[in-house]
Amino acid sequence: MHRTLSIDYGVVIEGEMELVLDSGENRVMKRGDVAVQRGTKHQWVNTGEEKWARMVFVLQESKQLAVKRVKLEEDLGSLGDGLRPSA
Repeated sequence: MHRTLSIDYGVVIEGEMELVLDSGENRVMKRGDVAVQRGTKHQWVNTGEEKWARMVFVLQESKQLAVKRVKLEEDLGSLGDGLRPSA
């Protein structure tokens, strides 16, 4: 799982993807479905019968988010191996 400090728009172009949140919630998304997230810790899983799925993401910079006065930090999980954090 990973978290970015941005507003993320994810659109399923082809196939089927499952959005899994660290809260345990999940949503199966199909062609044309859109997810809008801000600061959520999440992962994407290809659940379709096709061998591949295609999505497009637009990430927009946003102010730092705090929950119950605790500032959330970027967490790239295993995606961040060797990557520098966002500035």
